[in-house]
Amino acid sequence: MKALFFLFSLLLPFTQLCATDSTADLSRWKEDFSDETAFLKNWSAYGWLADGKTVSGVENIHRWWQIHGGNLRGQTFGKLHPSGLQRKISGGDVRVSLRFKLEEGGMAAVGFNGPNPILEANFHLAGVHIRANSITAWDEENLHPRGSPEAEALKKEKRMNRKFIGAAKVEKLSLTRGVWHALVIEMRGRTISAFIDGERVLSYLTNAGDAPKQTLQFAVGGDGREVVEGWYDDVIFEPLEESK
Repeated sequence: MKALFFLFSLLLPFTQLCATDSTADLSRWKEDFSDETAFLKNWSAYGWLADGKTVSGVENIHRWWQIHGGNLRGQTFGKLHPSGLQRKISGGDVRVSLRFKLEEGGMAAVGFNGPNPILEANFHLAGVHIRANSITAWDEENLHPRGSPEAEALKKEKRMNRKFIGAAKVEKLSLTRGVWHALVIEMRGRTISAFIDGERVLSYLTNAGDAPKQTLQFAVGGDGREVVEGWYDDVIFEPLEESK
């Protein structure tokens, strides 16, 4: 539980999103990580260490994230707080498809941000944590209605009016480490569904997953060993077709 909380401290709301060309179509795009210039233009690192020092920005991105052999490699370093990665998106019902690869002790984390009607800032809608033996849906829950005395008190204290649900739903898996796996995550209404290698492995009704999507984010988790790597490639973000 401590390790999960440590990783999720990466996943805090941010009002500063990644820099992208203002003319880009944020509702439908592809990324194969073949062009480092495009990667640095469209993606940004984020996160903070326990002492408040940032692991965000161009000056830090290469420490945690590198283009290596045409793939995106994320790294964690022992107990040092890892850095997340994010890219702007736009849409309601959406799908993200990608390939990922885990090594011993590693974890892939993929999630979505969007505006919360109660919170005062952009927040995390929902996402998944994937290990070789499990996939976990995480969620956010509002604590108090906007404008209520409790919400106003939290605002004055500069505390978020929400609660992270780290293990909203857990399903068992058996993934081979060191090989590529295909991942598809769909968010339709409030439901998040995940498919690995063509098989549905998770479906969960979130609290606020139907909010507009503003950011796609990745992270890599480790088990406290000196260096743990995680890999991503061939990302496709697109709107879901309407249900008939």
